[in-house]
Amino acid sequence: MATIDKPEMPILRETPDQIYQRIANRMAALAQQREDTPPATEEGEVFYDFDYPIAVEISEQQQLFEYGFLQRFLPWSDGEFLDATGVFFGLPRNEEETDDAYRQRLIDRARSDEGDGRRQDYERWARNIDGVGGAVAIEKARHDLSIDVYITDMDGQSATPELAGQVRSKLEDKRRALHDLQVLPANIFPVTVAVKVILRPEAELAQVEEQIASQVKTYLKGRSQIVYQQIGALFFVDGVEDFTDYTLNGGEANLTVPADCVATLQLVVTS
Repeated sequence: MATIDKPEMPILRETPDQIYQRIANRMAALAQQREDTPPATEEGEVFYDFDYPIAVEISEQQQLFEYGFLQRFLPWSDGEFLDATGVFFGLPRNEEETDDAYRQRLIDRARSDEGDGRRQDYERWARNIDGVGGAVAIEKARHDLSIDVYITDMDGQSATPELAGQVRSKLEDKRRALHDLQVLPANIFPVTVAVKVILRPEAELAQVEEQIASQVKTYLKGRSQIVYQQIGALFFVDGVEDFTDYTLNGGEANLTVPADCVATLQLVVTS
């Protein structure tokens, strides 16, 4: 899934100096209209001492307003605001679930209708259960009307039989009467992405690697075809000028994920 950049809202990001200058300009224009002498507005003057703290307060309020405005939108909300969105969808945060993982789960839910037992429904229902990191469902794995759901844990590793049993039990209420439902530990399809990035002077490799990992993991989720060029486009995060020496599982070819597998990422980023 492509990321959504936060909107640029420069009118809400004025510095105290910018705000103070606008106030001073208005005062000078008003004095000119009245044919008076404009007041002195330099630092240390009475006008400055009185109005500059007001400019600081307005600047801080603009930042708070922008933060509150963006928290209304799921792609940019975090913390307790994200939890509140989860209450709206009826999907509470799982134990130790990060903001990024929880946000993505809520976005997946927002983009999906509550289904009638299709493959995608069982995948979504399984991912909403505490302890499940990924899920792939296969229809007709044994015979008509059967659903096999292959799951991983929160670390992307194959789920234990115990977790698979717990998930199967919790899915019983959602199982459609005619479906023969099985929940199984997923087979793991390792995806190794190696790349050398060219960083901007102010960038830190650890932060760049974290951003790239988040984007690639989102791309891999539920995907049967992994396209070499599409992953390459995900390396352009904040701080990256360019990249080179990029390989996907040691080569430059597309990958096909077997139907009963979940792709897991091993990322190697150097600079």
